[in-house]
Amino acid sequence: MKKIKAFLLPLIIYTLLFSPFSVSAEEVRDIVFPIQEGWGYNFSDTYGAARSGGRSHEGTDIMVDQMTPLVAAVDGRVTYLVDEDKGWGLALYIEDEDGYSYRYLHINNDTPGTDDGKEIRAYAFPKNIVRGTRVTAGQVVAFAGDSGNAEYTAHHLHFEMWTPDRESINSYPSLMAAIGQPVATENTDGDDLKADYHFMRDLELGNEGDDVRALQEYLNQNGFYVSSSGVGSPGNESDYFGPATQEALARFQRANDISPAAGFFGVITRTFVNEAGIIASDDDDETIKTGWLIKEKSSPRVYYVAPNRELMWVVNEDSALRNFGEDWNKDIKEFDDLKELELPFGDYMV
Repeated sequence: MKKIKAFLLPLIIYTLLFSPFSVSAEEVRDIVFPIQEGWGYNFSDTYGAARSGGRSHEGTDIMVDQMTPLVAAVDGRVTYLVDEDKGWGLALYIEDEDGYSYRYLHINNDTPGTDDGKEIRAYAFPKNIVRGTRVTAGQVVAFAGDSGNAEYTAHHLHFEMWTPDRESINSYPSLMAAIGQPVATENTDGDDLKADYHFMRDLELGNEGDDVRALQEYLNQNGFYVSSSGVGSPGNESDYFGPATQEALARFQRANDISPAAGFFGVITRTFVNEAGIIASDDDDETIKTGWLIKEKSSPRVYYVAPNRELMWVVNEDSALRNFGEDWNKDIKEFDDLKELELPFGDYMV
């Protein structure tokens, strides 16, 4: 039986200690790819993607098999190591000579081939890897798993990069450079939705803040005007989420086939915006489409197919009603085995 973890207090502590003061622009570091050569993996750019609890994804999820060896991305020193799961999982941080931090999360906490949560250290870290250890790039430092809030997702390494000023930077460009692959550039011909925004929380009627102003700017710049003149019009955006913002957002949702189109800026719409408007097209794989709710025939768990093609677990009925409306359970697709779809498992949807 999977261990039920107490998430709240550890998550608060983790957030206070390790959340960034700000998020910096793209930067590429010279690193070794953190998966040992010869082992399979897949990953995509999910930096800034919406996560449960109003969080934003600060790393790159590299999907691998359990016990895949993880290697040091740089020469450096182990500055932080967690080998007892208190709720956020086993972790390892390496700092290089320039003060950059490379963070490895969801390290294995199970006996290989199981999900028993026994936390046998030898299945998480080599014996010589302790806090203060000097490591060289390419050296095995840990083994991949699903500890922490990845307990109900596929095994993967959540890999983060932070500057000496404690600013989170997107690790995806550096990872692509490490495997000798170019990073695709965005279309700049003006035809696509503008994607200069990364929203961190749900927004709804009555909310206030700079992110409300940013949402109004986003809607106005993409032709879904909050107002044609005065407060809320282009150049006159406000920090208050009122009925006009709600109505403009609902029009945006209807135009982009986001359901329910109720003017609630939740995880579905946030993911759409943060992922630069990636939605299903007529060319999509006929087996499964973005926006579906799906489940395995043998399990009660329901997953949402997010715009970034991750499977997000809908944890309870309140979440389902909030994000999908009263008819959420009327069209749930069933499959024998979700792993056969070869889609990555993402975060919870709460």
